[in-house]
Amino acid sequence: MKHFLFSLAFIFGLCSFGPGKLKPVKITKNITTSLPADFGIMPDELIAARYPAQRKPIAAYTGANGFVDVVVTEKPSTFAKKDLPLLQKFYKPAIMSMYSEVQFIREEVTTVNGREFLVFEFVSSVKDDAKKKNKLAPIQKYTIAQYTIENDKLLIFTFNCPANLKPEWQVTANKIMRSIKIS
Repeated sequence: MKHFLFSLAFIFGLCSFGPGKLKPVKITKNITTSLPADFGIMPDELIAARYPAQRKPIAAYTGANGFVDVVVTEKPSTFAKKDLPLLQKFYKPAIMSMYSEVQFIREEVTTVNGREFLVFEFVSSVKDDAKKKNKLAPIQKYTIAQYTIENDKLLIFTFNCPANLKPEWQVTANKIMRSIKIS
């Protein structure tokens, strides 16, 4: 009986880290999206550890469990909005080169709230160095990355979580990404 109650509590605890109801969030004066109510602003130390880059993201949010992130970055771009299909030809190989293995779920140029986005949805894995004696299991992530051009800048919206959480987060992740509005 004691074992049963412990197992039930453990399963309930795992379920409590799932996606919650979405609430509107203003990222900048002209960018909004919807995020689960338990998401908060990611601390700078965590941003530096998870997303090391020359430029700090415009915004980074993480769930209460710390496993699920939504990040918004920007970089200067000479491309125009009409160039998203061309960008697709550059970004797909770039994504593939960052990981040991990539399984694309979808890649497309689509309209979200009246704006064109280049979208990549995929599961990636990074395998430990084959030359190591004590190999670790591959790190697998589920990611949706959306790209758009705004005022000579490439805006990148990224959702990611461990691949084992994909079944419970995929629908919510797509809702989050479809809620992005740029005015």
